[in-house]
Amino acid sequence: MADSQPTTRPLTRASVRKAHALIKPHIHLTPVLQCSTISALASTPQTPEALAGTEYAGQEPARPKINLYFKCENYQKVGAFKARGAFHALARLSDGELERGVVTHSSGKCLYHKSPQYHIPYHLGP
Repeated sequence: MADSQPTTRPLTRASVRKAHALIKPHIHLTPVLQCSTISALASTPQTPEALAGTEYAGQEPARPKINLYFKCENYQKVGAFKARGAFHALARLSDGELERGVVTHSSGKCLYHKSPQYHIPYHLGP
């Protein structure tokens, strides 16, 4: 059996804060919004008929109160959360690695916008 030891460090509050400090100059502060319509739909209880034939048959349906929140990363300059990961990856590269350049695919728009600023050679794949 293959060794199943994790290859990454555990996620901690400190590691998240450190990552945020690295990418903060390159990202927009994006809002967290709530949609009352979707929250209301998610909070709609099952009918007693819908529970028939299940282990919950004959019980009073639960009446959940669910609030859904959406982090609006589509407000980033490139229109996606990918900016966070791309900028974090760049920030963690050494000067030597940056001089050799990067190859990117999906996050390429992020690098396209920032590479001229950092003079990073890059190749945007198909």
